[in-house]
Amino acid sequence: MRHFTVHFSPDNRTVQIHAGATLLEAAGQAGIILNSPCGGVGRCGKCKVKLLPSGKEVLACQFKVNSDLQIEVPSISRFLTQQILQHGLGRDVQLDPAVRKVFLPGPWRGIEAFCDSVSKQADVCLHLEGPDEQTLEQDACALLGKTNPPDGLTVVLFAVSSEEHTQGSPKPCFRAAAIEPGDTTDRLFGAAADIGTTTVVVNLLDLTSGRVVATAAAANPQGRYGADVISRIHYANQPNGAAILQESIVECLRDLIAQTAQTAKIRPTEIYEIVAVGNTTMNHLLLNRPVGQLGQAPYRAYSVAACTKNAAEMNLNIAPHGRLYTLENIAGFVGSDTVAAALACGLDLPDGPTLLVDIGTNGELVLRAGEQLWAASCAAGPALEGSGITFGSSAQDGAIQRVLIEEGKDIATDVIGGGPARSICGSGLIDAVAVLLDVGILDETGRFADPKTIYPPLAEPLAQRLIDYEGQPAFCLSNPEARLPVVLTQKDIRQFQLAKAAIRAGIRLLCQHAKLPEDKLSRILLAGAFGNYIRRENAVRVGLLPGPGVERIRFVGNAAGAGAQMTLLSRPSRRLASLLARRIQYVEIAHQIAFQEAFSECLLFA
Repeated sequence: MRHFTVHFSPDNRTVQIHAGATLLEAAGQAGIILNSPCGGVGRCGKCKVKLLPSGKEVLACQFKVNSDLQIEVPSISRFLTQQILQHGLGRDVQLDPAVRKVFLPGPWRGIEAFCDSVSKQADVCLHLEGPDEQTLEQDACALLGKTNPPDGLTVVLFAVSSEEHTQGSPKPCFRAAAIEPGDTTDRLFGAAADIGTTTVVVNLLDLTSGRVVATAAAANPQGRYGADVISRIHYANQPNGAAILQESIVECLRDLIAQTAQTAKIRPTEIYEIVAVGNTTMNHLLLNRPVGQLGQAPYRAYSVAACTKNAAEMNLNIAPHGRLYTLENIAGFVGSDTVAAALACGLDLPDGPTLLVDIGTNGELVLRAGEQLWAASCAAGPALEGSGITFGSSAQDGAIQRVLIEEGKDIATDVIGGGPARSICGSGLIDAVAVLLDVGILDETGRFADPKTIYPPLAEPLAQRLIDYEGQPAFCLSNPEARLPVVLTQKDIRQFQLAKAAIRAGIRLLCQHAKLPEDKLSRILLAGAFGNYIRRENAVRVGLLPGPGVERIRFVGNAAGAGAQMTLLSRPSRRLASLLARRIQYVEIAHQIAFQEAFSECLLFA
């Protein structure tokens, strides 16, 4: 099968994809999430892109790739991507960050006149109370000692929470945290961090414009102490274990912040706030909170409250008076990343029964039906992210991310980077299992069939791919004659079945709790590290997501990261996230008797 190159601007991203794929699929492989509220069936017209150099507009979900292409993606066609603020992130976001700067040219006559100037210039109710009072007053007095500082000065202000605010002022309340010489009001940045069990992503934002100016990502270094949250909880309970885990994630954040600052050509000290989201275990490990109780029934969080910490005390390399803010958690295994994703996807708004599925090492589910919101979690394990699979990997160069059947004769693969296959990532794993089911190589129990019993008989190229690998049946996904071929073994299939059954059973029980038949879901929003790479029909074919009607399934990309950006940029969004966290009811499903029954049924490829 032929492959073609598709280049997307202004993102400057290039992918290689098989002939006949849609531009919507190609954009997903490039990590670009397009608007497709109709589910990619060509009705809504929201996924328009331009063919270059002609400028002709086409629907990405309908246009098929049959040559090398240059594509321009207009901002209006993007979903959950930071654009001009009033229209960014898929919903209205008011640019109103929790950190501000105000420039005062002077002169002043005393500290009271100085504070009055700050209040009037910033149009806020100013607080000088708190731990910064003495230092701030010393700084102010030192500068006020000069009748008129030649370059004026800039005051850094942080929002005061409603709990702290007792004055009853109609104006927003801020406290003065620092004073900087000269006019630095155009140097105001913040970072949004999505701390996943497997991957950490940091977006650097200009808080004066709301735009993302740099992004960096890395594997979560805590992975060396355990692939999942349970193993990390166990490690944290060892002597000095919690401190080691906290130090490793803080160091990771420091590195990613330094990378984004270098890319944006700013100093890390020009970053004044970090908003971090993650599952409850990641949140607690970052804040050095006890996690032992998360590893045993009833699996309760030490705290589900939002938290603000001084960045310097956390050893984070931003402005010394900057701060770290973490969103509310929901429960022991549903954290602030789920709150952020629900915020970004608008689950506070009525729009028909909607299920949000965030697939990762720990799968999180949020269901909205009517005015009620429920959440649940399912321990899927790392198989869908490449771990525990013989040749599994994350979505990196050399990883197979698409597997297709060519007229029943042989398979074709899309490999990230276009070179030889060296591994297979989660989306490729789902495709591969679907293909093996379709041609009869796997039966409904997940067992490899005897080639002699498959009817109609396998074409010779497919038959040659069935091999014995270390004493177990396997299917070769790459060139069988390669020095180190990429294979999918019987054990890999079992690991996949365990992961998909956990998620699918969780969906079934959450819908049952809400007394909502699965076929009544209006939308299934698929988030997570590789959600936008999955072929919807294959996710249904293998039983990962409920069918029928793949048009219900929509990709929302890194919704948790988008929600983190919203709460960084907007105090109203931060308040809305807090309200959402309190509205969402947690449903414990993993220890229900019905879960084991549903799990067993979902192991099958029905």
